[in-house]
Amino acid sequence: MKKGRMLMLAAAAALVIGGTILTVQNKSLFTDGIFDLRSPREKQLSYLKAHEKEIVDFVKSLNPKVESVQIAWEETRWEEIGNGTPQDGGNVIRVFGGFNHIKDSSWSVLVYIKDGKNNEEDFIEGIGSGSPLRVGGRGFDEE
Repeated sequence: MKKGRMLMLAAAAALVIGGTILTVQNKSLFTDGIFDLRSPREKQLSYLKAHEKEIVDFVKSLNPKVESVQIAWEETRWEEIGNGTPQDGGNVIRVFGGFNHIKDSSWSVLVYIKDGKNNEEDFIEGIGSGSPLRVGGRGFDEE
């Protein structure tokens, strides 16, 4: 009887220790995957940061005078676009920043999200201009 109780206690301890190890390693006992407890927006922002070069290249393509691009990730916004009709619109992520290390410079780009891909990686359908290059509220090329 005493041996049985000790065996049960040892088995319970092994399960607790094993479960703790799996939790610390962020792995599931029943799947090969790793838990990703981030929100869909956090996952998308992480994906965008990993593909920052595409955004930088797009902004640089707007004007040959743009030599460097600074992204203000903390200003990123998720928006719905369209004219209110069911067949038009969709979801976009608006990314903001500056360029050439100019204090009052600004730009924004729209990252178009593929239909049904809000929670998945590789959700980018395309990138487009959200606002023109500006310095102090005026167009970059304006005198």
